[in-house]
Amino acid sequence: MKKQILYFALICTVPAILYILSLEKVIPTPVDETHIGITEEVQCFDCHGAGEDYARNKEHPPKDQCFKCH
Repeated sequence: MKKQILYFALICTVPAILYILSLEKVIPTPVDETHIGITEEVQCFDCHGAGEDYARNKEHPPKDQCFKCH
């Protein structure tokens, strides 16, 4: 009986964790004249680098792999 309860708990926990992880809100790259044609992350930092007009805010993860999320 304990094995069945543990198995049931595992079956319920895995989808719950996957659901919670999917709730993260990621803003997609806009489809406009500024962003069309950008193919490398280096190009993102022309506007979104430190000290630029559209710099990343302090809460932004410190990743330089823009296309993994956006």
